[in-house]
Formats: sequence, C-alpha cells, structure tokens
Amino acid sequence: MNIGFIGYGEAAFNISLGLGQEGLSGIRATDAMMDHPVMGVQVHDRAKQAGVALVSSAAEVAQWADVLFAAVPSSFTLDVCREVKDCLRPGQLYIDVSASTPATKEAIWDLIGGTGVLFVDAAMLGSLPKDKHQVPITASGNGASKFQEVMAPHGMKITLAGEKAGAASAIKLVRSIFMKGIASLMIEMLQAADAYGVSDEVVSSISKSMDGIPFTSHLDRLVTGSALHCTRRAAELKGSIAMLSEAELSPEMTTAAKHRLEALEPYEFAKKYVEKKPGGWQEIIQAIRVNG
Repeated sequence: MNIGFIGYGEAAFNISLGLGQEGLSGIRATDAMMDHPVMGVQVHDRAKQAGVALVSSAAEVAQWADVLFAAVPSSFTLDVCREVKDCLRPGQLYIDVSASTPATKEAIWDLIGGTGVLFVDAAMLGSLPKDKHQVPITASGNGASKFQEVMAPHGMKITLAGEKAGAASAIKLVRSIFMKGIASLMIEMLQAADAYGVSDEVVSSISKSMDGIPFTSHLDRLVTGSALHCTRRAAELKGSIAMLSEAELSPEMTTAAKHRLEALEPYEFAKKYVEKKPGGWQEIIQAIRVNG
C-alpha cells in the first residue's frame, strides 16, 4: 500500500510519524515550502524524523499513491485538487483532511467524482501532536468506509458519518462553534471575576450548576430557558456589559450573547409555552428553522 501526502505540515507529519511507528514504510510527501530557504528546513527535518521521502510535485505523489492525503491549508485545497485531478484513478483513496467548509468539500467532490476516485472528507477532532495517527477522525464521502477498512488496522480511529461529502466537515466546524466559543466566553468571564476579586466564588458557583449533569440536560435547560426568558436575560446582560466596561475589559462575548437572546424575542416563545414547557432543545431549534 502506497501512502502519500500533499502538504507536509503538522497534520501530515504527525500522521505519517504515527503510521511509521505502526510499521508502515515507504511513505512519500511533497510540500510547496520544501525548497524555501527558511521554512523548507522544518519540512526536511520532519520528513527525516518520520522516515518520509520528499518528492518534487503533487502530481508525482498522486500518480504513485494508493492512499492519498491532501493536507494543505483550507485556502489551497481546491487548487491542489485541480492540480492532481488528472492523476487520480478509480479505487484510489483521496482523503482531504483540511479544515475547509462543507461547501468546499462538496466542490472537491464535484471536481473529482468523475475520475472514479474514492473521496473522503476527513475531519480531525483532537490533538495531532498528542495522538498522531490515532487522532479521532470523522469521515464522510463515498470512500469513507474504505478508508476505515484500510487504515483502522494501522491504528487510525475513524468514525463514519455517511457518504455525503461535507458532512464530516460540518460536524467539525459546528462543534468548533461551541468548543472555541465557550473557551472565549470562559476567558471573558474569568477576566471579569479576576478584576473584581471574586474568581474562586464565581468558579465554585458555576461548578455547582454544571458539574455531574449530562451535556444534553444542559442543552435542554439552557436553550429552552433562554427561549422562554430571552427578554429578561438580555436585559440582565446589559448590566454585565456595563460592569465589564467599568472594569475596562472587552465585552465582546457578552455583547454577542445579548444579541443572540434579543434575536429570540420575535418568536414569542413565552406566549406559546404558557400552559406547557418545551419538550427539549429540538422544539426551539425547529421553531426557529420553520419560522425564521
């Protein structure tokens, strides 16, 4: 099995390093920066460490590889696809691990679907330096099942998300809204707590509200509660924004939260649920989708 990488940055390096530790050899790669006088040093050092042979072009890797990883920044992934399209062949695995949008992954499939290649939209959902080739990957596309079949025996952790190109990337990017958003919100909250000397008390209070409760229960409670009480909660956040401003701290996340709550007001959820509570977060999101 010939394994090749187009792009030899952090993702390709860590995956190839891990696969090498599994006993796979003969991996080849190319990178647009490998001849750069500064950045090329890192590319060559990484390739040497992983036992990967660097070759001159993307086309050369694409013609040779049975399992071809496109591991370039999202802004270049369509360009790479166009560059190697004529080198792809039926049954070959083409795995795009970029953090591109679902629409970009669909565009890639539109470009190469006629070649007979097996396309995989691969979304990495963990730490590459820590997990290397065992980083959890969610995969979709017509080649996802084959990708799992071929690479799982070599330690790769692949979860399937159907045959639609873009589905895996949608999971990753939607998940990022929460994971990156809540981290940003935490920083804003902790800065405010620190400014007023109440960090321990605030962390303890929030812990009591959150600890030991399933995430889905939090979704139901917080989403339905916000829908029913959006006006009052938005008004409360005005005070929080004023407090942050008084402490000369940025209220970006809190302001965004206030705007999100205010956007719920036209739906008048409080009136609709006078006699009964919403059954869960799904009811609220469906109502927004239908009436939005």
